[in-house]
Amino acid sequence: MPARGAKLSRMTIGIRRAGVEDARAIAQIHIASWRETYAQMMPAETLAALDALEWTERWRGYLSDDDPAAATFLALDETGDAAGFGYCRRQRSEKLLPLGFSGEITSLYLLRRVQRRGAGRRLLGAMAEHLLAQGLNSAGLWVFRDAAHARRFYEAHGATPTGVEGVWEIYGLVLADMAYGWRDLRPLAFSGGSSEAGA
Repeated sequence: MPARGAKLSRMTIGIRRAGVEDARAIAQIHIASWRETYAQMMPAETLAALDALEWTERWRGYLSDDDPAAATFLALDETGDAAGFGYCRRQRSEKLLPLGFSGEITSLYLLRRVQRRGAGRRLLGAMAEHLLAQGLNSAGLWVFRDAAHARRFYEAHGATPTGVEGVWEIYGLVLADMAYGWRDLRPLAFSGGSSEAGA
């Protein structure tokens, strides 16, 4: 009999494009994943105080963006419930644009219960395909310098450090971050839907 983890890894993760009606669900996933992921990086009181209404409004704004390069995709578990998301858009960083990164992977978060089942890989693939369809052949992203797990994930999927670093100021915190990038999104997109390994 296979181990429980092995069985879960074969369960189907669905991917679909998100709309404005999904803002609340995305905000809830965003907050929950921050609390799961950043417990060692942010004060407990900061994470506990994250406001779902505020984040829902923020996501309504992102999802209402009329730039065709902006897109959000949901990862759905075997029951059809949203359990993760990825958000991409045209590159906006003044540090990464001159380096030739035309697209941006802005966010990718998964609830712990669906991690290591291929959802992260499939979200990356969906975002890469979307950016390529918009004529954006490369992409950069920012990741917290101390988030070793996230850095390992992106490195495992072909992203390389750009050498660009910065800080993100949020909720009174100053967190060091660093930029990764893909010079060519095609390999990421073309193999994006089939992997069941990894995040």
